Amino acid sequence: MAQKQLRRSQAAVATGNWREAAAANRRAQLAIQRAAAASELTSKDAQVLASLHYDLTEIHSVGGHLYAAVDQAEKAWQLYHRLDPAGGDPAKVDNTLGAEGEQAVAHAADALVRLARLRAMRLVESRRLADEYSRSSGHYQPIGGQPLTPTDLQEQAWVREHAELAVTHYERLTRISARYGEPDLARVRSGRDRALAALRKL
Repeated sequence: MAQKQLRRSQAAVATGNWREAAAANRRAQLAIQRAAAASELTSKDAQVLASLHYDLTEIHSVGGHLYAAVDQAEKAWQLYHRLDPAGGDPAKVDNTLGAEGEQAVAHAADALVRLARLRAMRLVESRRLADEYSRSSGHYQPIGGQPLTPTDLQEQAWVREHAELAVTHYERLTRISARYGEPDLARVRSGRDRALAALRKL
């Protein structure tokens, strides 16, 4: 049931039918929750659930719901990270065996670079809202806006580190894999570049 609804959700995402994608996604998540209530969540269930969160990220992004998109991206990456045989360590990618292991590494890296990009966008948006509030309240507004807070700087550092980490994963993966190549690496590098471009708006 969950797999069937996942395929429907992915097909709807591919065609831009966001309402059907969201509905099928919800049905799939309910099916997994019912299965998990009867027994432990299997790795297959976790893969399906991660895919559902990944698709919901796109649905919320297209709908302009940035904070919801970040929330779903976090959930997708956490699940994919748990399934990653390299455990998030680029040095261990070379030890990945088989198509299933390579796919798990790829999914984790894809989810990570998307999360980094969305967190960069969220940081820029939160800074914009803070500056707007400061101006509307009549507070002193230095040239260039309010300085970054320690929390902002931590978030900025996280985005930079993890966007680069995702690229490093893919660089190692493409060296050992016949399935993943330059187009995949270019996509992840593009995600990294978009994340860093967003940070330059701060």
